[in-house]
Amino acid sequence: MKALKINKQIGKNVGINPMVATVAGTVIGAGIAVAGVALSDEKNRKRVMKFANNIKKGLITHVEETQEQAETKKKALGKKISKDKEIVNKAVNAAKISLHKTTKEVNNAIKSL
Repeated sequence: MKALKINKQIGKNVGINPMVATVAGTVIGAGIAVAGVALSDEKNRKRVMKFANNIKKGLITHVEETQEQAETKKKALGKKISKDKEIVNKAVNAAKISLHKTTKEVNNAIKSL
């Protein structure tokens, strides 16, 4: 239960899906347990732990890189949305000015009748 709470905390702090973290942790933990049983020698256990730590570091690096890429794309998309909003606002303002001008012309035409 404690491991599940830690995985949830990790997921909240760094944006990792808690389910993905749980599954990855379970798979790695099971692999280490199997390897630990098969390799009762201290030297071999240290090798397995080193290997597991390397996998963990690689996964963390991959997740961080993916998050950075997502953040970069999010920022680029935000800039594009801002530019598009400006274009729409300019078009709306131009339409308002045109409508106002047309309204004045119609009112003047009605007055001249």
